[in-house]
Parts: sequence; C-alpha cells; structure tokens
Amino acid sequence: MAEPLQELRKIRLEKVAKIRALGIDPYPARVKRQQTLVQARKMLGQGVAVAGRIRAKRGHGGIQFFDLQDASGQIQLVFKQDQLSVISRQLLVLLDIGDFLAVQGKVFKTQAGEISVGVADFQLLTKVLRPLPSQWYGLKDDEERFRRRYLDLLMNPQVKEVFFKKSRFWSAVRDYLVKSDFLEVETPVLEAIPGGADARPFTTHHWALDTDFYLRISLELPLKRLMVAGFEKVFEIGRIFRNEGMDAEHLQDYTQLEFYWAYADYEELMKFLEKFYRFVIKQTTGGLVTLRDGQKINWDTKWPRHDYVALFRKAAGLDPVAATEKELCQKALALRLKPKKNASKGRLIDLIYKKTVRPKLIQPSFLVNLPVEISPLAKKVNQNPQVTERILVMAGGTELGNGFSELNDPVDQRQRFEQQQKLREAGDEEAQMYDRDFVEALEYGMPPTAGFGLSERLFAFLLDKPIRETVLFPMMGEKK
Repeated sequence: MAEPLQELRKIRLEKVAKIRALGIDPYPARVKRQQTLVQARKMLGQGVAVAGRIRAKRGHGGIQFFDLQDASGQIQLVFKQDQLSVISRQLLVLLDIGDFLAVQGKVFKTQAGEISVGVADFQLLTKVLRPLPSQWYGLKDDEERFRRRYLDLLMNPQVKEVFFKKSRFWSAVRDYLVKSDFLEVETPVLEAIPGGADARPFTTHHWALDTDFYLRISLELPLKRLMVAGFEKVFEIGRIFRNEGMDAEHLQDYTQLEFYWAYADYEELMKFLEKFYRFVIKQTTGGLVTLRDGQKINWDTKWPRHDYVALFRKAAGLDPVAATEKELCQKALALRLKPKKNASKGRLIDLIYKKTVRPKLIQPSFLVNLPVEISPLAKKVNQNPQVTERILVMAGGTELGNGFSELNDPVDQRQRFEQQQKLREAGDEEAQMYDRDFVEALEYGMPPTAGFGLSERLFAFLLDKPIRETVLFPMMGEKK
C-alpha cells in the first residue's frame, strides 16, 4: 500500500536537508541551458546543455537511466557512476521523479536505438516536495483536475494540447481582422454602467473614488463610442464577466471578440463572416469539418439564412411578434418550461426559441431578423419595424456569434433603454441599464455600422468539449 502523502512529503524534506548538507542549493536561480530536448535529439555526437523535469528512473548500481522532459519533448539520460564526482553520486541517490535537472553531456544512441545524453555533469534545479499524482492516487475526478489544473496539464499531454490550439484560435481571429484593416484597441474592464448585453453584472468598489463599479458584461458600448470618435474599423479581444449560471456553454469570466465596421450593414457582415469563420476554423483544427455530439459540422458550404419569426412560428405554432405575453407564457408552460414570474415578452420569446428552434439548427447558418424585444441595440428592418437587422451564427443547435446593423438613432436608442429600465424596475436583473452618456454620444452622430461578437464558446464547440475543459483555470467554489 502506498505511503500517505504527508509521509512522502516528510521524506522529501529530509532529502532537502541532506542536499543542503552537501553544500548544494536545491533551488538555484541560475541554470545553463543551451538546447531544448527536441533540439538535443538532433545533435548526435555533440555536446549539449539541457534542462527539464525527471519523469522516470530505471536501473541500479553502476548505471542509471532517467527520462527528462521539457516543453518540447523528452530524452533519456544515462548516468554512469564511475564518470561522476563523489558529490554528484551522493546527489544522484537523493533525486526523485518530478525534480528539475540541468544536464551537460554528449548525445549518443544506445544499443537499443534510444537517443540519449551521456551525463558528464548535472545540477539540481528544483527539489519537489510532493510526488506527482500518478505516483500516489492520481487526479480522482473533474473537480480535482480543475482545482489542481497545473497537475492535470502536467500529467495529461492531450489536455495541454487544447491550449496550444486555443492560442492558434485567437491568433487566427486577430490575424484575419488585422489583415482586413481593423485596428485592435483596449477599453475599460470597470464601468459605471454596464451595457451591451442582457446579463447580471459583478460589482466591485473603488475605494479612492468611494464609488461602486461593475465588471463589464460586453465590449460593445465603448467600441461604438470609438465609431462616433471617427474610427472606422476597430476590434477588441478582451475578458468579460457575467454573474450568471454555470453549464457546458457558459462561464462567469471569459474571452470575447467584438468588432465594429463603419459604413457596413448586416448584409455585408454575413458575407465577411463566412470567410472569417472558415479561416479561423482551418487554422485551429486543420480542416473545415468538425464534430459536435457525434454529428459532422461542415463549415465549407454556403450558409443558408433562416428567418427567426418564420422558424419560431413553424416550431412553436405561435407568431412571436403578434403573440401577447399571456399567450407566450401559456406556450412556455405547455412546453414544460419554467418562465420567471412577470417575465417580459422578450424573455418569453427567447425561452421558447431555445426549446423549439435552436436545437434544430445543426449545420452552419445565419438566423436573421430577430424581434425587437430581444434586440435593444440593433436597427429595425425598415419594411417591418417589429424585427431587427440582427443575425446569429448557428451550428450544432447553439449560437456561435451575434451581430447586427447597429442602432445609431439616438431617439430610438433612448426609448429602448427606457423600456429596458422598466423591465429592471419590474425585477428583471438582466435587462440593460439606461446609459445616458452613450445616448449623448449617439447624438453627436455615429455612422451606419455593423457590429459582431463571438466568444471562446466557438473554440469549445470546435473541439467538441464542455467550455470548462477549454479554460486553463475554470472558476471553482470553495472546497467543502
């Protein structure tokens, strides 16, 4: 039976004391490293200076074999006792799996064909006090993996690979926009009035100003102020925060892209997005066919456009625009949904849509012309002012992007904010706040503008993983 963790830790601490007694610092600041392990593997017959973590130990007596690993790969180390100093031999027996070493020696190939480093000298860089998980009880479940994510990444290469892909994902997003002449900008995380989305914000207190602020729930309103200021193509990739539920598609803090494009509308936006998504998806995954819940999603086709109202009417048997709140509530109850008390028409429409329409949209498509009740920042369609020039990018039964022809009529925007404020006063904590400064900015004039946003939900979708699996350190509650 394996020794308890604390006993193993005690043994490691005793080894640290012995190492110090040899006059060796078990945590030095300087290291001689000239090659990565992948580079060293290509240098047969040459001397190298490498460093990494011990991942395995084999052999006894006069010759020992270690496996050393760094971020680039792994190589075998060969220690021959008769070629080491007395101090080095004494240190060798005090080393454990997990320790960090710097090694100097010549690269050669063993009789078994294993590329190795014949160790001429070595230096202990870090003495570990806790054994790695596979040596004691492993990471028992998802909660344990997320709480000790550093160990999850260390022990599971496939988990680490997710984050190399995530870096490629955001690099592709940025590259495409920069090559399309968009300017990357940064806007504040703390806001006096959160806006740009229907979400409950987090609050914090600024002590110097003795004022409460909100963590932003969207990037939208500051970026649209830049359009007023004369910028024509801007984007931001930034962290946003929403104090809402936790599930496979939602996080409380996550990375989002938003871009704004002057003198464009949602028609031009849709033409741009198909090419944009294909570029990002191919750069991230290597192809244009991905899997979601066992279904193939083909991104390399012309995306059809589906009318929101028409699909809603067909799937729910009710016209979302013409229906009353009472009729929508009755439909929600008939679908065994649980609308909140005094839910607004917009909330009821959205609730029913998510149950009846959204799950059926599997292949990439645009859902267009959403009702004005759920689109407080989008322009109305001239021929039908009950719906808006808004689009949702749909695939796999979920939303993977949101954009619209931006509302730039300050009078209309003020009226919609007032309607949202009434919803807040009636108890809807996710309704948008009245941002007078933004309305004032619109009064100085914002050109016709198309805006769009996507979040890291798209990345999780492409990898067919719950979104928490694609975050380095997902939020966890206090451990009980």
